[in-house]
Amino acid sequence: MAEVDHHIRKSLRARITAVILMMVLLMLLTGALCIFYFLKLSDSVNRQAEQELPSLQVLNSVQLGITRLSNLANDVANSASPAYSRILMSQVRDEVRELQSSLNKLTAGNEQIARLTEIVSKIEPSVTSMSLSKAMLDQVDTELLEKIKQAMKLTIRNHNDVSKAGVGLVLDGMLLDLNDLVGVSHLYQQNQIVASLRKSLTQLESIAPRIHTELSTLLSAPKGVFDLLSLRERHRTEVVGMSTQNKILLGNVVDFGHRVYMETEANVAQQAKNLSLNAENFIDGLVIAFVVQLLMAISLLGYLHRQLFRRLHALKELLGLKREITDEDVAFFDEQNELGSLVKQLQRYMTTIAKQKTQIETTSQQLQSIIKHSHMKIVVLQGDQLLYCSEPLKQLFSNHALTGLEGFPENVAAHIREVIESKSHTYEGAFWDRESQSWYDITRDSIVWEKQPADLICFSDVTEHIKAEQEFKRTLSVAQNEAQTDSLTGLLNRKSFDNISVAYANGDGAANFAILLFDVDYFKEYNDQFGHLQGDNVLKMIATVIKRNTPTTGLAIRYGGEELLVFIPNARIEEALDIAQTIVEDVFSQEVPHPSSPHQFLSVSCGVSIQAQTEDSVLQVFDQADKSLYKAKKRGRNCVMVWSGLETSLL
Repeated sequence: MAEVDHHIRKSLRARITAVILMMVLLMLLTGALCIFYFLKLSDSVNRQAEQELPSLQVLNSVQLGITRLSNLANDVANSASPAYSRILMSQVRDEVRELQSSLNKLTAGNEQIARLTEIVSKIEPSVTSMSLSKAMLDQVDTELLEKIKQAMKLTIRNHNDVSKAGVGLVLDGMLLDLNDLVGVSHLYQQNQIVASLRKSLTQLESIAPRIHTELSTLLSAPKGVFDLLSLRERHRTEVVGMSTQNKILLGNVVDFGHRVYMETEANVAQQAKNLSLNAENFIDGLVIAFVVQLLMAISLLGYLHRQLFRRLHALKELLGLKREITDEDVAFFDEQNELGSLVKQLQRYMTTIAKQKTQIETTSQQLQSIIKHSHMKIVVLQGDQLLYCSEPLKQLFSNHALTGLEGFPENVAAHIREVIESKSHTYEGAFWDRESQSWYDITRDSIVWEKQPADLICFSDVTEHIKAEQEFKRTLSVAQNEAQTDSLTGLLNRKSFDNISVAYANGDGAANFAILLFDVDYFKEYNDQFGHLQGDNVLKMIATVIKRNTPTTGLAIRYGGEELLVFIPNARIEEALDIAQTIVEDVFSQEVPHPSSPHQFLSVSCGVSIQAQTEDSVLQVFDQADKSLYKAKKRGRNCVMVWSGLETSLL
């Protein structure tokens, strides 16, 4: 039993547990003190919250509601739509009810709140009256604008019918006055325009009685423009007066609301002052508890330092002075405390590390021996310093002194640096040896060379692989060209034209392209008379003519059978017509006999079309050229027809 008690006293675990328990007890004591002061502070806060804060919150919402109500009243006064005015009035009524509901929540018996409630109840009828007057004003404005439009239409119609210069001048002046009357904003300007219109009516009475009668019906008759102007001014005066009255009424509401809010805020401020005193007492208690806890923590840490940290420092010194931990060191710590188990584990780790170092050194030596006796082209680098270079690599660079990385050719050194810095494994096709006509890849691996980290650089011959890849690309390119070339004429085939159409549909082509569509005249008769072999020779001849007359930016294509076309990007219509006419004349000038043709010689017909609008597709322009070609055949063949909207014209 005595041995167990001695072990407990010597055990660091028991001592640390005791220290932690003491710190927990101290924290509990401090927490209890904080809870005591916190409850006292909470009672003060609850008393304030139950008495004054609700009233202050309600008054704050009342002030916000008054502001919203004032904005709604202004919106009603400035509304340009009866429907919008009705929506605003609905919002005004809702806001008034909400204000009255909020005021009813406040303490009864407050004279200012009662007065505020009374003023708020008067807002809705006042705003409603203003809304009705505004609606009548809008109606008058609508009728007035319609009358003015009718008068302007009548004035314009009479102006077109009269022949007298004097009447025309008077009507011009009235038309200008009516137009100005639509946008007039000041009363004195309106009166000037009305006086001018009345003067113009007086002039028309003597020189154009009929026109005077028609315009008087719209202007000076009852419910005419002049009456509606007077009526609009009366309604406008009513709206302005009611708007001013509402502003005064809302100003009183704001004043009363602010006064009540300030009184309530003063009461809350006094409560907050009392609350601040309680908070100061709470802080004093926390400071005292913190100081006591800090002193206790310092004392406990000092105890831990003597019992635990000194032993850990001794273990650190042991590890720093000795490269390995002996069994005697482990036994010493076991006799004192639990650190012996940690020391034992460290001993196993250090023994394992020593064995691994020995294995790495042995492997490194074996790797060095293999590299030195191999026939591979290898160099070992540490930074720019050369640690080893194989004989085959020296022979590959026999014209260079390989004493370091700078001894390699400049491009090879750059590739080696790149593969080292990027930590990549291989740089493909990095070096071409002209003397041996060989390609080499550069590969990198990290190794240990003479107990130092280094980079193993290997040059691998990949000549056959690269040649096979180049031959594959060349064969693929030839196959692609043959797939898009007509075998008989050497021109591009129908697939090339389809690819052009798809590219332009995807927005990849140039605008304003032209299509020249050719067809051999009476080709079937020629084949029947001379045979298909001679027909193929004729097609080759025509393809040669088209190819030599096609610009470098254009494409010569065999569309199918005896139909051939030329596709020219960024073309002008004059340029396209000139090329088409040249080809037609060039074919005919070959003077290939064709007894079945009215022209006695072989000829071609051509239809030309050009992209007129950017949204026109290749197929649309091709269809236009095809229709133009049909026109050329109907006109006798051996000619060129150009598409021009719905009609074509013969050159």
